[in-house]
Amino acid sequence: MRNFFERRMQLQLLLILLAGLSVAGLSGLLIWDSLQNAESVVLDDMNSQLRAATGELARQGMYRVNSDSTWASLSPSAQNISLRGITETVLRSYPGVEGGFHENGEFVGYAFPTHDNPGAKTEVPDAERTVIESVVKQALQDGYARQLLRGGGQLVLILAARAPDSETVTWAMQRRSHQNITAGRSALLAALVAAALVAVLGTLRMAITLRRGVNNIQVGLRTLERNFEYKLPAERGELGEISMAINRMAMSRRKLEEELRREDRLRAVGRTVAGIAHEIRNPLNGIRLSMQVLEQRLKKSAVQPDDLKLVIGEVDRMDALLGEMLSFRDNKQLNLTEQSVVPCVERCIELAQGADVPKIRLVFDDNANLSAKVDGERLTQATLNLLLNAVEAAGPSGDVDVTIGRTGSELRIEVHDSGEGLNEEQQEKIFEAFYTTKAKGTGLGLAVSRQLIRDMGGDLRFEPEARGTVFVISVPVVEHA
Repeated sequence: MRNFFERRMQLQLLLILLAGLSVAGLSGLLIWDSLQNAESVVLDDMNSQLRAATGELARQGMYRVNSDSTWASLSPSAQNISLRGITETVLRSYPGVEGGFHENGEFVGYAFPTHDNPGAKTEVPDAERTVIESVVKQALQDGYARQLLRGGGQLVLILAARAPDSETVTWAMQRRSHQNITAGRSALLAALVAAALVAVLGTLRMAITLRRGVNNIQVGLRTLERNFEYKLPAERGELGEISMAINRMAMSRRKLEEELRREDRLRAVGRTVAGIAHEIRNPLNGIRLSMQVLEQRLKKSAVQPDDLKLVIGEVDRMDALLGEMLSFRDNKQLNLTEQSVVPCVERCIELAQGADVPKIRLVFDDNANLSAKVDGERLTQATLNLLLNAVEAAGPSGDVDVTIGRTGSELRIEVHDSGEGLNEEQQEKIFEAFYTTKAKGTGLGLAVSRQLIRDMGGDLRFEPEARGTVFVISVPVVEHA
């Protein structure tokens, strides 16, 4: 969960997407509610007009009947004509409303005065006649009744009311186009929903594009960790600018590293030349002094065979120095073979063990796979060099422990002595060529040993320890299926 919230860009896109979906849903609900409210307003208006119309018809009809003493003697046709006149007069004030009276099971006084052709509308509409009769019957029972019809894109409201203390029912009906009511709001709904969907789809596309671009940049950065020559592919937009900036930074880094490597090589050459000059000067001075002594004895004819031993010893010392130096550029073919490292370490212990040196203890796990693919000669040379250094550092009364074990995919050979250990400066420079803490050391032993191990795919390193010094040779373990 913590990693999820650390990805702020993805979280922002998710929130935008949720906001878009919420807007789309809310828009739909609001428009639907608006449509329902709009229809409700229209129905309320229709109901109000029909109530007023039927009430006015009832009052005018009762007035006509009560004010005319001859009403009862009039023929049904005459009464129908009189009531139709009343209906036309009353309903003329209510556009779109048609209606009349219902007496003795018959419709009378029907009129639709605001119709486009009022003269043609003299009969109750056949399509709604049955429904109107049903509403009238309900009004006779309850005093008031209404019914709403939907269909054909229209709303049809029929309302009927019984006159007080009478079996006469006044009724009215009005049609309104349902399509006209919702057309504008439907268009608005469609527009809002479309806009919300476009926003959601746009957010999704942006999120996918952004995620793909970020992945490309992450892959490119991981590749740059291994290959400085790699260039991130070109992208469009802000991610493209980031990719270009990374490529420019990588190019600047390559240039800086080339300059640093060149300077490191120059410094290494300088240190090497200084070390060689220092190491060769001492035996040369010894040879010069020996030759001066030999010259004096020649004049006196007193030369002895031992007089040349010092010269020969100093020459041998220079030869050994040059041999160690040549080990750095030894291109001899590696002879890597799968073998147990225990016999190799045991032989090194035999060579390093002597009468005046501390006891060297060897510890290893018999049940562990202690095989590795190594060059036996190189491993022996490096291990023996570590043992000789450990013996010298521990002194006659010290301890030297050699441990062979496995850690993960590494086979480790640890050489631990009980000497004084290394200070911070020595720990930093211990593997530098020509750096030594010994009075007669060349400073090449550890540098050569580490190079030998690295040539086999392993490593030689120093590990801090509270007591003494620990050097570790690590090589890859050979795994068997």
